Amino acid sequence: MGGLDEKLGGGIPSGSSVLLISNQEGPVRLFCQQIAFLLANEGHRILYFTIVREPSYIREEMMVYDWDTSEMEQGRQWTFIDAYSPRVQALQQGGPIQQPMGLLGPGLNAGSRVLGSDLFVTLRRDILSQLDEGDIVIIDSLSDLLVTHETSSVRELLEILGNQIRLRNGLVFMPILSEMHDAKTVAEISHLSDVVVDFELESEHLEGKLRFYKMRRSQLRPLLLPFSITDRGVMAETFGRVI
Repeated sequence: MGGLDEKLGGGIPSGSSVLLISNQEGPVRLFCQQIAFLLANEGHRILYFTIVREPSYIREEMMVYDWDTSEMEQGRQWTFIDAYSPRVQALQQGGPIQQPMGLLGPGLNAGSRVLGSDLFVTLRRDILSQLDEGDIVIIDSLSDLLVTHETSSVRELLEILGNQIRLRNGLVFMPILSEMHDAKTVAEISHLSDVVVDFELESEHLEGKLRFYKMRRSQLRPLLLPFSITDRGVMAETFGRVI
């Protein structure tokens, strides 16, 4: 990504779980889409887990920047794991919504609609069980998991996912909206992450600052970089400074 890799000394270390904290949804989702598309072009397999939007919505957003995933999807290099559409369909059918179970709890009963558990089951079945060397995982909204599930269950999921990502030298990107959570929840999730990045959008001109508070396998030096949203996506300015 222009202006970013050089400031990070070559990029984000492989095997890292990356927490992206933002005060607005747009820039951080664009950042995830941009990084995923660039890494897919370098040969990495992308597993894009959608919770708050259907895959067609994400494709339309990406096509604004000419990031076309159609050929990658045909070649199984890019896979959308759609947890949004089944959840909405179940809600439209008016089925009972039971309390979510723990990640390692008992299996679902036949015919039940435990929507919270379904998300965890999908994550385990379609991501955790299929991870390969160098795979990239995008979770489109960690905030939605935290709002609809107990924090302990989400922690358990992140610990398992982070372990598998480290073993396979991949990456997982997990955006959260800071205003949806209290400081304690953000601190708990930051503690489990290998890299923590704060996106602060400061003006109506789509400009702001990227703050790297935590970085695996690097010196403890918080990095501050101005960024802007351009017709090429998120661009970090090359005149960034180390605090």
